[in-house]
Amino acid sequence: MISAVSPHRRYRTLIDEIERRFRIAEWRASDVDLWPIASQDLFLDIFRQSGGDTAGRAPSLAARAASGLAVPASNLWKSRHDLGHHLLRPHRADAIFLGDGVSLDLVGGAWRARFGEPVIAALEQLGRRCFVMEPGNLTRLPWARAIFAANRVAARAALTSAFTQGAAPELPDHPEMVQFLEQSGVAAPSLAIERLARRGRSVAAQATIFERILRRVAPATAFVTTYYAGLGHAFALACRRRGILCVDLQHCPHDGTNRAYHWQQLPSRGYSTVPGLFWSWTEGDAASIRSWTSRVGQPWHNAVQGGHAQIAGMTESERDALWRQATAATADNRQYEREILVALQPIGGKRGVWDALVHQIASAPQSWRWWIRRHPASTSAQDNDYAALLSLRRPGVVAGEAAQTPLPALLAHMDAVISLASGAAAEAAMFGVPAFFLDDEARDTFPGAVARREAKIIEVSALIEAIGRSTKRKSFTSVDAVPIEQTLEQIDRLSRDYARLCAGILPFRQQSTTNSIAAPGSSVSFNRQEPSDASA
Repeated sequence: MISAVSPHRRYRTLIDEIERRFRIAEWRASDVDLWPIASQDLFLDIFRQSGGDTAGRAPSLAARAASGLAVPASNLWKSRHDLGHHLLRPHRADAIFLGDGVSLDLVGGAWRARFGEPVIAALEQLGRRCFVMEPGNLTRLPWARAIFAANRVAARAALTSAFTQGAAPELPDHPEMVQFLEQSGVAAPSLAIERLARRGRSVAAQATIFERILRRVAPATAFVTTYYAGLGHAFALACRRRGILCVDLQHCPHDGTNRAYHWQQLPSRGYSTVPGLFWSWTEGDAASIRSWTSRVGQPWHNAVQGGHAQIAGMTESERDALWRQATAATADNRQYEREILVALQPIGGKRGVWDALVHQIASAPQSWRWWIRRHPASTSAQDNDYAALLSLRRPGVVAGEAAQTPLPALLAHMDAVISLASGAAAEAAMFGVPAFFLDDEARDTFPGAVARREAKIIEVSALIEAIGRSTKRKSFTSVDAVPIEQTLEQIDRLSRDYARLCAGILPFRQQSTTNSIAAPGSSVSFNRQEPSDASA
């Protein structure tokens, strides 16, 4: 029986015990380290059992195969009005980026990567060329820049892995670990041996395709957003094979509990399917990661405080301009006493909370304005749980495109942020904006924010009174940010060290004299003058 404990706490408790008792760090299929992948799948098992997963059932193998074969043609058709931004082939670049397909913002009628774009812009200001990939099914077009559709990697790898036997997984202590989960009342279908074998084959096939792309692009450094989902593990593995430092760009608060940045065990050579460097928002997050990864005695997984890339890459004047555009789009010139952001989340079983919030908004003072913001990963089917909020049509409620304005531009003018348990609360704290959680599970997902009183857990019925008691912000609060260029200088140095580290154990092929590993004491520059690889 599943207990009433939140899935996040239940998972964290189980995972800590598993990593103390069982040899999961030795789980691998050839050079694919499986535990970083399997542990994320285990969380989804637990989340589904709790009723929190509202994603639809995965299509059948036959449907996926047919869809995979059609991906190139489908991409062209969907991009027919944006062909200038649709890259068909990889080209030489100094840095390569893989987005997560959902951390995107619509700015000026075009989509751009929320955390990748500021880093890309900073690199281009330094004269460095970038090659950008985004996964997903291209439902968000047009792009703001040229993009290579990484769903081609996923589709081709799916077909390859379906007809390839692959290496048999090595899974010491697997029976004992599964038995432990069963005794704990957890069904873990993702940890079945055949499922793990399929995952290993799939990631290996994806990594092989990414390797071909890396050979053509020949980057000095790679960047990924949300490494622990989608194609991220395979991209990290491909970079490891090539001796290229893969940098994970933090995209949500860690607060000491994020499941993808916390290990009790690490192999002596680190995990091949985990990035080599973590770009963290705060020194606290970076130090927390280093406290776990330093156990291996080698810097296979390091961390730097790079700050919040999106905030650092957006000036106050740019934020203000986006805010003016958002308010102009509402065609409402009134001055509101309170500006309130509602960050929606596609978590199952919470419709009652959202419906209650609709009634609270209806009873709120008419001098308050509510910005109803969809979660970037939400699908139209998942929107059903809070459809009543999205369909609100009354003065003082913004539920359309204007509410999707980049978060920093909104937060700079908000007086409160409301969510079930959204990481937007941590970003709100950077602007001095109080946050209110409507779900007690926030105590397990963001305990630090609650302890620091940056956010408060309350009942929906008490929301209006709580906002009314909160202090209205008198003026704009500036945000301290680490300059992106400063972090890039650190990454330049760490890229050289990482390449030498990989060269000591891996037979990755040196790509060219222009992309060779720097000699000790020299500096690594992204800025290599190379022609476009149109013939690759």
